[in-house]
Amino acid sequence: MKKWPCRLLPLLAFPLLFAGCTTAEIGRSVSDVGLSGAGGVIGYKVSNGDPAAAAGGALAGYLVSKTVQSSQDRSLKDAEKAGYERALNQAVKQQYWIIQNQQKSLSPDGARDPRLVPVVIPETKINGVTIKAHVEYLRVEL
Repeated sequence: MKKWPCRLLPLLAFPLLFAGCTTAEIGRSVSDVGLSGAGGVIGYKVSNGDPAAAAGGALAGYLVSKTVQSSQDRSLKDAEKAGYERALNQAVKQQYWIIQNQQKSLSPDGARDPRLVPVVIPETKINGVTIKAHVEYLRVEL
């Protein structure tokens, strides 16, 4: 005599299939309508035809639908945020290694041996002080 749960099971499963369609409004609407309808039918059948129980069941189905959608929206936003942060970290690492490789290519091994280049400074007079001619050595790296 109680075959209605078996008949109701496909009705309950159908809206749950569309509950995951968070990217399209049609999936949200189907989920809302389907779970509200299923909740109304369950409330009606369980209460032996009480309209208030049917309305309560429909409300419960709608709330379940919105809770599932909210949870999926939150997890989608968290995943997007984590992906953005990972990509940003990867970009920073890439920039670091680009700079490291550029610095290595500018100075191959052994090419940075410093040389001292002599520069002759002539005799000069600054504020009445005479500085004799001398040689200064500048360090040059090639």
